Amino acid sequence: MHAVALLVAPLLAYLASRAVTAAAVRGADRVTAATRLRRANRLLQVAAGLGGIALATDSLLDDAVVAAVPGPDTAGLLVALAGTVAVGGVLPALSVHLGSRPAWATVAGREPDYPSVVRRYVVVAGLLTVPAFVVVAAWLAAPAGVSGLPVVAGAALAVVAGLPVAAAALGAVRRPTPAERAVVPECARDLRVRVVATDRNPVANAVAAGVVPGLRYVFVTDALFETLDDAAVAAVLAHEAGHHRRHHVLARFLATGLALAPLFLTASGVFDALLPATAASVGLLLLVGPAVRWTEYDADAYAADRVGAASMERALATLADRGLLPTDRPPLVGLVSLHPAVADRLSRLRDHNRF
Repeated sequence: MHAVALLVAPLLAYLASRAVTAAAVRGADRVTAATRLRRANRLLQVAAGLGGIALATDSLLDDAVVAAVPGPDTAGLLVALAGTVAVGGVLPALSVHLGSRPAWATVAGREPDYPSVVRRYVVVAGLLTVPAFVVVAAWLAAPAGVSGLPVVAGAALAVVAGLPVAAAALGAVRRPTPAERAVVPECARDLRVRVVATDRNPVANAVAAGVVPGLRYVFVTDALFETLDDAAVAAVLAHEAGHHRRHHVLARFLATGLALAPLFLTASGVFDALLPATAASVGLLLLVGPAVRWTEYDADAYAADRVGAASMERALATLADRGLLPTDRPPLVGLVSLHPAVADRLSRLRDHNRF
């Protein structure tokens, strides 16, 4: 029964995606339609992936793979985990993504290149999952107990350092054009600024990645240059540079690792009680949220000092008007969100004493 469900899941995910995304773009302008599509695509991919992984985990797939793989049990476990993620998670999620392409075609004004879409999706899926397997492999190979914690932490740090390099080499990423390079502010000139192709879909975004000096990146989508004026783009790039200059990327990694330590120590046999360890990790992760939100405020202040508060305010307001950033959030959502609402960020920018 589970095998049949796993075979049918990608088709159902594709059909559901076609229906939902077609409804999302109906009667909407281009920017609104793109925002709706992006959100629907993400939610459906998460639902399809988690549902597929649950099916695969509850099937005989894992046990059959572990038994079939020669060598140590660790190798069998890793291969079984890879199969579960690929068959149960990636395949249904990819089906959702493909199902959304016709709707995206109406927004972008051109027919999708399906081979290119699949190729890019597989690359992104690999960039997201392979690092996790590296950490899991380190955990399985590490000594039991507290002595294994540095091994896992070292593997995770290596992933954080190497992932941006892999993304720049394998992803749909290019160097800035001379015109784009001219917009990069002085504070970001020594960073590796790379432009991510979005097929001209209006998905304006930027992110700071990397912790090793000389290998610190700022990834920015090409749509950001189309959405914002040059001064506002410079402010966004200065904001991402601020994450590097103020060591936010490393601090976030360390805070998240510390929050997950109780779960690792329980899985390694140091603690016996899973429920208290889970509660401790959840509590610590909730404490990470305010710290991460503060880094956003701090990076805004850094950008305001480097390129002017007006440019940073205009960038945030424009992105909020386009539906790419939330203007406000309900209190409960705000507690667990890693990014403050734009209204709060603008308020802080206008009152420097609050930083």
